[in-house]
Amino acid sequence: AREAFLAQEDPSGDNVESLIKKHEDFDKAINTQEEKIKGLRLFAESLIKNNHYDSPAVTRKRDQILERWNGLKDALIQKRSKLGESQTLQQFSRDADEIENWMTEKFQIAQEENYRDPTNIQQKHQKQQAFEAELHANSDRIAAIIQAGNNLIENAKCGGGEAAVSARLKALNDQWDLLVKTTTEKSYRLKEANKQKSFMAAVKDLEFWLGEVEILLNSEDYGKDLASVENLLKKHSLLEADIVAHQD
Repeated sequence: AREAFLAQEDPSGDNVESLIKKHEDFDKAINTQEEKIKGLRLFAESLIKNNHYDSPAVTRKRDQILERWNGLKDALIQKRSKLGESQTLQQFSRDADEIENWMTEKFQIAQEENYRDPTNIQQKHQKQQAFEAELHANSDRIAAIIQAGNNLIENAKCGGGEAAVSARLKALNDQWDLLVKTTTEKSYRLKEANKQKSFMAAVKDLEFWLGEVEILLNSEDYGKDLASVENLLKKHSLLEADIVAHQD
């Protein structure tokens, strides 16, 4: 039964953690048998030393047991190593799934063309800056997952799935690059839209001012007496100063 457990195929999926727990329990059970094996070996050697009538059979049986025992311990080490590899591989896959889902969600936001509607464009620009900051904050997380995948490949810890891990890494890199590129383009467009809105607001103010100036300049009122003329001259001087200020 112990040998059958150790001969199981490499685990995959969510059961790897439970298998590691079983393996640890199995390891403890093996260790408790160490003294029994030692006692059996000493007993056999004692029989052989005292010229037991069937010493050859005792020797064969002792050697068979010790060979199986040593094989069991070697298999135990190999099994633990494979379980560890599988755990690392499954953790990478789980982390990759999580970050892929996160990037897919963020890409939907990055694709929104809300810059086409000038309504609340300044707030949209500020929100986009916060979005960029969130992406930047997660860049180390992306890099860590990619590094973990590269380590699996370099150390041959993929259980023969190096090509699959490599393809997964390329997909992650491509998805991240596209997300960053799309976000950068949207940020630029929102920034330009914000500038355009500020420009149009300035134009509107200037057009309103020009309209007022034109009304004053088109007035046929040149004063009826000295006091009214002086008052109009004062207003005209202020108007000239206002025009000079707007030229600057």
